[in-house]
Formats: sequence, structure tokens, C-alpha cells
Amino acid sequence: MAADQDYAALILQAEKAVAGVKDPDLKRIAFQKILDELLSGGSAKTQAPKPTKAAAKPRKATTTTSKGGPKAYIEEMIADGFFRKKPKTLAEVKAELENRGHHIPLTNLSTPMQRLTQRRILRRSKLDSGVFAYSEW
Repeated sequence: MAADQDYAALILQAEKAVAGVKDPDLKRIAFQKILDELLSGGSAKTQAPKPTKAAAKPRKATTTTSKGGPKAYIEEMIADGFFRKKPKTLAEVKAELENRGHHIPLTNLSTPMQRLTQRRILRRSKLDSGVFAYSEW
């Protein structure tokens, strides 16, 4: 009878260890692992298993700069004076962004450039070749 009581106590200990696990499949697997450990003579902790990195909540990036993305990168270029000397085409803007480590497709640059033009941060003019060039006001 003592073996039955020990077994029942081990089951209770394993159940207590997985009580905080919400996912039923994960709870079942964790219960089996803990019970196996207890039956083999190991001492399993009575706390719920810690979630793995994949199951942990993603953390928000904490940076002191503004949000990233094409518009923010272009605003950095404006602050650095990239558009001061002569008007730049989208291809030149894309090349400079790549030099700065931001590989953004050309199709993802036209909208932020247009919005900066609408806000009168940049000025847009059409070149003889039919391509738009952007400069500071």
C-alpha cells in the first residue's frame, strides 16, 4: 500500500507542477516529463515550467530614436543635408540608404517621399528625362 501512496503523492506533485500551464497539449507533455522524472528518483520542482524563448511574449524595442522605416531613414538623410546641394532621384536615395545599411525596395520609397513633399519638407521637380528629383525647400 505504501507504493500506491508514494505513486499518488508523485502524481499530485506533478499535477501541482503543471497547474499554471494553460495549453492542454503542453500541460499533458509537461506532466508526463515531470512524472517520469519523479518516478526515476529525480526531484522535479513544484513550480510550472518556465516558458521557452519562443513561447515568451515578444518585447518592444526600447530605443531613444524615433521609429524606423523608410520615412524615418529619409528624414535622417534630410537632417544630414543629403538633399541640399543638388536634387536627388529615387535611385540616388535608394543607393544612399543602402550605403547606410537600409536595403529598401524602390517601390517602398515613393510613398514616403511623396508624403514628405506634401508636408513641404522636400520639393519635387521633374527632370528632362521624366524622372522626379527631390531637394530641400
